[in-house]
Amino acid sequence: MTHLIPLSPWDSYRALGPIRDVYSHLLVAAARWQDGRERRTDPDHFTLICVASDAGFVREVSPTRWTRTAMDKFWAVYHVLRCDVPNWCSLHGCLWPVDLAEARGNSMGWQWFDFLTETDRLDGASDPLAELRKPLLCYGGLDRHGRLRGEDAPAPVECECHLPYRETVQLLNRLGQQCEYHGRSPLDVLRAFVGDGPRHPDPAELETLRTELRDDLRDILRDIEQGGISGFPYPPDDPSPDDPPWR
Repeated sequence: MTHLIPLSPWDSYRALGPIRDVYSHLLVAAARWQDGRERRTDPDHFTLICVASDAGFVREVSPTRWTRTAMDKFWAVYHVLRCDVPNWCSLHGCLWPVDLAEARGNSMGWQWFDFLTETDRLDGASDPLAELRKPLLCYGGLDRHGRLRGEDAPAPVECECHLPYRETVQLLNRLGQQCEYHGRSPLDVLRAFVGDGPRHPDPAELETLRTELRDDLRDILRDIEQGGISGFPYPPDDPSPDDPPWR
């Protein structure tokens, strides 16, 4: 990836000037929300999030409606920050912010989600805030507080970037109900589905197992006929009334 030059004031004025008016109802509120906060995001970066989410490849989206992964109507966290923002900047002749190539760009998304949630502007059809943060925690290089984590620090969550939140939860819940009805473990079903479950023996292995079982049974019957197996005594055919039933 080539080095990216930060959005200059002239680029910002020329490309984002008309856009600010379109989203002023959100941008003004976001600026007020940031007042007095330790962590602040460049207002132009918030503007880029707004316009990129509306100008992406999926229709019927808005800057206040978000999902963890791309769906038919709502746009994904990853795609807006890593694809749609750069695409919009390129199409409008301005260099996109260098922050977007690093984890700081994901921190700006974290701040936008906090703003929407704390001011009750996050659309009810969106995924929960915790789910929207997961891609930023997974690939975005952030810790659980939305700050950059160390280079060697592991991601604090398992990757769910390819799983639509609502559909996955609904299907897994149905699977759990079916497994409970049939007395099976949903984890065993999932492991088997992806090839991590117990491996079924092939015909040759089955024949070997059958032969070994047959030989073992033959040996056991022989030992029984010769007086029993050591450690597992058998009662005599006609035990004495004075003897215990088992030796």
